[in-house]
Amino acid sequence: MSFRIEQKYRINKYKLPDLYKWISKNNGEKIYLDRTVSSIYFDNYKLSSYHDSMEGVIPRKKIRLRWYGNIKNKLENSNLEKKINSVEGKFKKVEKAINPSNILKLGVLDNGYGLCFPILQIDYNREYFKIFDIRITVDTKIRYKNYKEEHFFNQYHNDDETVLEAKALNTNIKNFVDENIYFEKIRFSKYCNAIEKLNYYK
Repeated sequence: MSFRIEQKYRINKYKLPDLYKWISKNNGEKIYLDRTVSSIYFDNYKLSSYHDSMEGVIPRKKIRLRWYGNIKNKLENSNLEKKINSVEGKFKKVEKAINPSNILKLGVLDNGYGLCFPILQIDYNREYFKIFDIRITVDTKIRYKNYKEEHFFNQYHNDDETVLEAKALNTNIKNFVDENIYFEKIRFSKYCNAIEKLNYYK
């Protein structure tokens, strides 16, 4: 199991050219093609995953079905992921979603949160870069919508945030990240932001 460090930064959309200049200045290289990332997040009726994240509880987790790109039969090509924050660090458990339609209908039984159901969907565009041993992702065009099985194509809410995330397995890299990424460091969760933007918890 590999634990990693993560730092998130808010980028003003008008400062994106400065970000790309910074990446180039630090010999950053593009490691994947840009792609759309889509996730359906699960939570219990108490929204325990949301509240744990907001309160910084450790351990905590987020549960989601995730797929990449504008692929046909997207749910049939999705993974079931559990993103876990522990005392040791952050890691993900990923497995191929078997019968995702049933997962959406019946929910996910989690040993911590109990039975969790689909809450909302989040889509965004992601760019991938590498600087030394640091993976840099830039997420733009973030949008959210409530998940309702009978109204799956309900309206999206667009978010103006642009988020840079720096990830590394070597904790010594943290000093480089802190000293060289001069954008605003934030504590940001797309899932929590979506819950609030959509007034889901009210």
